[in-house]
Amino acid sequence: MSRWIADADTRQSVASFALSPLPDLQYQEGRLLDLYATLVSELFDLLRTSEVSDQRDWASVGNGLALVASQWRGRTQADAFFYSASAYYLGGMSASAYLTMNRAQPGLWDVDAFRACYDLLARRRPIQSPQVAALLDALADGNSDEISAVLATAKRTAELALQLGPDEWVSARLLAALLDRFHDSNIRAVLPDGDSERWTPLVKSLLERRPPVWDFFPSQIEAIEAGLLGTDRTYSMQMPTGAGKTALTETLIYDHLVGRPDDVAALLVPYRSLARELRTTMGRRLTQMGLGTRTVYGGTVPTPEETQDLDTIRAVIATPEAMAGLLGSAPEFAERISLLVCDEGHLLDAEGRGVGLELLLARFRARTPSAPRTVFVSAVVPNIEEINAWLGGSEETVVRSEFRPAGAEYSVLRRNKGTGRNMRLALEIRAPSGTNLPTRSIPDFISVSDFEYFNETTKRHRTYKFDSYKTHAIAAARKALPLGTVAVFTRTKRGTQGVISLAEELADQLAVPLSMPKPAEFVTGEDLLADIGTYLMVEYGNSWVGTTALAAGAVVHHGDIPQETRDVFEEIVAAGNVRMVLCTSTLAEGVNLPIRTLVVYTTQISTAEGTIVPMLAREIRNLVGRAGRPGSATKGLVICVNDNQWDIIDHVAEGAIGEPVEGALLKNIEHLVRVLASSNRNLDNLALEATSWLYPLVDGIDANLIELLREDMGDEEFRRVAASLASSTYGWQRSDEDGRSALETVFALRAERLSGLRTSGRASWAVGTGVKARVIDSIADSLAPAFDRWGTVEDPDDVELLSVLLAWAWRQPDFGDALRDAYPDKELIPTTQLPDPGDLLEQLRRWLAGQTFAQMSVEMKSDVDRLLRIHTGAVSYAFSTLVEQAVVVLGKLLADSDPGLAPAVAMLPDFIRYGVHSLPARNLMVDGLRHRRAANLLGDDPAMVDPRNGLLSERDVARALVQRDPGRWRDDLGQFVYQRTARDLGLSQSREA
Repeated sequence: MSRWIADADTRQSVASFALSPLPDLQYQEGRLLDLYATLVSELFDLLRTSEVSDQRDWASVGNGLALVASQWRGRTQADAFFYSASAYYLGGMSASAYLTMNRAQPGLWDVDAFRACYDLLARRRPIQSPQVAALLDALADGNSDEISAVLATAKRTAELALQLGPDEWVSARLLAALLDRFHDSNIRAVLPDGDSERWTPLVKSLLERRPPVWDFFPSQIEAIEAGLLGTDRTYSMQMPTGAGKTALTETLIYDHLVGRPDDVAALLVPYRSLARELRTTMGRRLTQMGLGTRTVYGGTVPTPEETQDLDTIRAVIATPEAMAGLLGSAPEFAERISLLVCDEGHLLDAEGRGVGLELLLARFRARTPSAPRTVFVSAVVPNIEEINAWLGGSEETVVRSEFRPAGAEYSVLRRNKGTGRNMRLALEIRAPSGTNLPTRSIPDFISVSDFEYFNETTKRHRTYKFDSYKTHAIAAARKALPLGTVAVFTRTKRGTQGVISLAEELADQLAVPLSMPKPAEFVTGEDLLADIGTYLMVEYGNSWVGTTALAAGAVVHHGDIPQETRDVFEEIVAAGNVRMVLCTSTLAEGVNLPIRTLVVYTTQISTAEGTIVPMLAREIRNLVGRAGRPGSATKGLVICVNDNQWDIIDHVAEGAIGEPVEGALLKNIEHLVRVLASSNRNLDNLALEATSWLYPLVDGIDANLIELLREDMGDEEFRRVAASLASSTYGWQRSDEDGRSALETVFALRAERLSGLRTSGRASWAVGTGVKARVIDSIADSLAPAFDRWGTVEDPDDVELLSVLLAWAWRQPDFGDALRDAYPDKELIPTTQLPDPGDLLEQLRRWLAGQTFAQMSVEMKSDVDRLLRIHTGAVSYAFSTLVEQAVVVLGKLLADSDPGLAPAVAMLPDFIRYGVHSLPARNLMVDGLRHRRAANLLGDDPAMVDPRNGLLSERDVARALVQRDPGRWRDDLGQFVYQRTARDLGLSQSREA
C-alpha cells in the first residue's frame, strides 16, 4: 500500500508540475476508488492496533487520503478529508489535521458526530457541537472528570451506533477515537497536576489563540513527561524545527514563575530578528498572563528604557550581548534570574556570538551562592549530552525527540548526459528513511520545452539559455509554485551565486514568455502589494532588486536589507500574499515562515582566497527543517539543485546526526595555541588587544570578569576568580592540556588588565555599562581630547563631531575589518586597505538626516545595494556599537563638568541605530513605531516642542497629529506606512500588512 500511496503522490506531483503523465503509473488510472477503500480500511486497521501503530503509518494514510480528496468534490471529498484529518490527529500530527479538516465542507454532513469531529479538528469558532463545547469548557475550567465523562459517552454511543447504520457508526467510532486521543494529549492532561487553578491563565491563553491550542505535540509530551516542569534541574532538549519548542518554552517559563513571585526567567535568543518576533508573540502573551516581559536586543549598552522599572519585570527575552549589558547595569535584577533558557544553543559554535554565549552561560553557571536553573534547547546538537553535563545536568535530564508535526520529502535534480537543447533534468525523490520504497523519479521535470518561446519582435522561435544551476533553481521554484510558498536558498547575498543574482535570473526569465508558472499569478491582496511597492520605491527606488522582485510577485530576503523592510517581507510571506522568497541564511534564523518547498541552490561558499567552504550537516538540518511548517503545510519538499552537493543533504535526510558542537571559544583557543607555537611568541595584553579575531574572546572574558571585580578584592584573589571562571567554560571541559593552559593564560592576562584599570580609576567605567575594557584608554586618551564641544554640540549630524568619531573608529582594528567587509575591494585604498572616510561620513550624515536609500543613491551616485551593504556592515552595528562605548566613557569623564555631555552626543548611538535626528523621533522609534520615515516626519512637527504639549508623551502628540489630519499624513507617508503608523499609535485601520 505504501508503494501505491507513493505512486499516487508522484501522479499528483506530475499534475501539479504540469508535466505529461508517466506511463509506469498508468496502472492507477480509474482505480482511485480502490485506493480510497484500501486507505479507509487501513485507517480502521490502525485504530484497532493504535497502541503499537507508528507515526509514519498514520502519516502515510493521512497523506494518501488527502491526495484522494483533492481529486474529488462534494460529500465524498468531505469524507476523504475527514478520514485524512483523523489519521493525522491520531498520529499526533494535530497541525496537519487542522489544515486538512479546514478543507472540508461541514455543511455536507447531517450526522452530529461528524460535526463534533469537524469542530474538534478544524478548531473554527464558534463551536457548534455541544459535545466539543462541553469538552472545551471542561478544559478551560480544569475539570478532567467531565472530559472523561464525554469520552465515556462517546464510546457507548459508538457501540450503539452499530445498530443504526454505517454513517452513524463510522463517525461515532472515529469521534470516540479522537476524543480518546484528546483525553490523553490535551494540555491539562499532560501538565503536572493539570486541573490545578495555577494553570488556568496559561490554558485560557492557549485556547484564545488563532488557531486555538488545546493539545500538545508528542515531542512536547515527551519533554513534560521526562520531568521538564516543576523541577530545578538542568535540562537539555533536542527537538526538530517546528516541533513546538517555542510553546514549550513559554509553558516552562510560566510554570517556573507562577509560584515564584520575586523571580525572573530569562530567554536567550541569538538573533535580533527572532527577539523582535518573540516580543510581539511570547512576550505579549506572558505579559497578558500577568508575567511582565521585556525584550532587550539593542547593543551592548542598555538603553534607559531597557533598564527602567525592572522590579516589575518577571521575564526577559534578550540576545546574549544585550543580556550581558543588562546584567552589568542591573546586578540586583540579575540576582533574581532563577531560570535561564538558551534557545538555538548550537550557536555556541558560531564565530563571534558563540564565544559571548558560552561565557555568559559560564558566568551564570559560576554564580554564587546559587546558579539559576538552565534549560538548553536546540534542533541540531548531536552531542547534547556533553553540553548538558557541562551545564550541570545528568543523563536523565536530556530529552531527544525526532517527531516532526509535518513531514518532508528530499529530492535532487539529476541531469542527463545531454547538452544544449538535449539537456533534461529529472526530479529524483528519495524514499522516506526507514522504508523499503524505491526512489521515485519524475523525468523531464526541466527540459528544453520549458524554455522555448516565440519572440514577437523578430517573429522567430527562440530558446532561453538553460545550462546553469541558477537557471535550474529558478525554474524549479516556478514549477513548485502551485504547491504553495517556495523559498530559493543560497549562501551569499552578492556574486554570481548570490541572492541578488537569483533575483536577476528571475527577472530575465520573466522578461520572455516562457510557459512556466509566474510568481505574480499566485499573489493575493493586490492592493496591499501595490501599497508596499510604492513604499519600496520611496525607500529604495524603482530599480532596486527588492522593488522589481515584488512587482514580479517575489520577495528578496537577506541580511543587508534593513529590519524594517525585512519585517514587511516576512509579514506578506506569512500571510500568503507572496509565494516566492529568494533568501540567504536569514531564512533559518528562527523566524517562522510557511515554506512548502525549499529549493537549495547551493550549500557552498567561496572565501576571498578561493577556498570552498561547505555547510555543516547540522546547518543543513536546521535549514531544511523550514520546509513544511506545521499549521501551514502537511508536508514539505526540499529540492537540491546541484547534484554534486546532494550527498550531504541525502545524509541529513537519512538522519545523519551531524557534527558535534565544540564551541567557538575552544576554536579560538586552539587557533591561538597554533599561532603561538608557530611564531614562538609569548602572549601579552598588547597582543590580545591588537588581534581583532580574538576580540570576541577578549571582550567576553572582560565583560564577565569586570562584574566580579570588587573594590575590596586583591589582585591575587581576582586571579583566582578568573581561573575559576575559565574552568567553568565548555571550552575548558573539551580542551587538552595546551588548550587549558592557553585559556588560563588569557583569563589571567585579562584579570591583570582589569586590575590595572582599577588602579587608574577607570575600571568602574566598564562596570554595569557594557563598555569593552580594551577601548576605555583609547576613548579617554585619544578620542576625548580630539573634540572640545562634547558638552555643547547641538546637532547629531555635526560634521566635526562625526569626523572625530569616524577618525577614532578608523584606528580600531575590528572596525577596520568591518570596513573591509562592507566596501567592495576596488574601493579600498591600497596603502591602508581601508576606504575613503569621506564616503562613509557622507552616507552617515544623510542617514541621520532621514534620507531614504533612494535619495542617497541619487545624490551620492551610488547603487542602492552598495549603500545597504555599507550601512549593514559598517554603520548599523559596527560604528553604532563603538559610538555607544565612547558615549558611556565620555559621560563618565564629563560627569563632574558643566554642562556635561550634550544630549546630541548622549543619544547619538540611538540616532545612528534608528536613522533619526531628533529626540522625539528617537523616542517614537523606541516606543514601537516601525517606520523610520514616519518617526522623522512626526518628530519634526512643531507640535512636538509646543509648550502646550509639555505633559504629553511623543506618542500622544503623534497620535493627535495623525488623528487630526489623516489626509496630510497619508499623503506624506504613503498609504502603507500611514496605515502601519496609525496602527502603531493605537488608531484602528481597515487594512494592515
